[in-house]
Amino acid sequence: MHSSFNRYIIKSTLLAFGIVTAAVVSTTNTKQALAQVIVPTTNPNHNIATARYFSDVKTDYWARPFIAALTEKNIITGFPDGTFRPEQPVSRAEFAAMIQKAFNQNPVRQLNAGEFRDVPAGYWGTSAIQEAYESGFMSGFPGNFFFPNQQIPKVQAIVALTNGLGLTTNDTANLASYYTDVNAIPNYATDEVAAATKANLIVNYPSVRQLNPLKALTRAEAAAHLYQALVKQGQLQPLASNVPAANYIVGRTIGSTQSVNDIVSIAASYNSFTTLTSLLKTSGLAGILDEPGSFTFFAPTDQAFAALPVETLRKLQLPENRETLIRILSYHLVPKELTVNEFVSGELKTFGNSPVNITVNKDANQIRVNNAQVVQANIQASNGIIHAINTVLIPPLLNQSIK
Repeated sequence: MHSSFNRYIIKSTLLAFGIVTAAVVSTTNTKQALAQVIVPTTNPNHNIATARYFSDVKTDYWARPFIAALTEKNIITGFPDGTFRPEQPVSRAEFAAMIQKAFNQNPVRQLNAGEFRDVPAGYWGTSAIQEAYESGFMSGFPGNFFFPNQQIPKVQAIVALTNGLGLTTNDTANLASYYTDVNAIPNYATDEVAAATKANLIVNYPSVRQLNPLKALTRAEAAAHLYQALVKQGQLQPLASNVPAANYIVGRTIGSTQSVNDIVSIAASYNSFTTLTSLLKTSGLAGILDEPGSFTFFAPTDQAFAALPVETLRKLQLPENRETLIRILSYHLVPKELTVNEFVSGELKTFGNSPVNITVNKDANQIRVNNAQVVQANIQASNGIIHAINTVLIPPLLNQSIK
């Protein structure tokens, strides 16, 4: 795939641009577990993306749509101080309580009173644990233990949802095409992870291709996975393709065949990348960026392209300037996937064979790429990650006029 870009770039002519671009802890305390409250909404018809306000779930927080929908249904609630604590790990008892509120499945087995030695009759989560067990979602451990206060790993939550919903598949061979850390999936869970993947239950942030199966499930991740499980049941509507949170759903599809996870499709789903999407198709790079890979794409917004002279933008779309357009666009592309947290100040090699200069200002929470600023970060695609920038990057030595 890299050679495809190189063939394009080698053929590129050094045509001048002739412009100046504008800068344009696990919750074990019973009182804490029971003291969650719902933040009221004054308008019952309010959009779920903004229906709940938590001081620590901002409008651009990756899991906000999932959290909003589930708090609307009182499946997961907030805390008395007005927070949601999205990064707080979830205990096994807490996950059982979420399952109890989310689903109404018929019992498939019976739990005898006192069967779990570490779940006494007066324990706050006793009924939830019983229901999660009897409906087939969760099981115990040898010796009749449930470990209610133990943080639940992400893979255990996935297995619970898969079992409780009765999802199955015979296809486990393709897991490596979805997850870069497929070898970290425990052997006991491969069938369930494959079934959950096929059903679009799994949500991975910040990288859609990294499962992190043994990592403790957070409250935000719990909301995301429960939301997808309810979508599978027909209880909730799927997120629209232009909602950023949808980018982290593994295997997200339109209909039953067309993937919408690649960089080009993700960019096309945003209203702010219409010019970029058109230029990718004109250059021919769209056919490469919809293939599997691992890329970082600094994507100029429509406003960034609008800052170019109108005549320059028009000429870039002419067939005779296609190689110049390829060179410009490939200068925005890095041959590895990097989230904003992985950037360090210094040079970063691009497919254009010329590096861009990265400047990280942690105090101002800003990242600059040459003279452009990242205005929206970590837009996840199946084959990489997009960072929106407010200025078109111009390769060096592009110092002659466009035809």
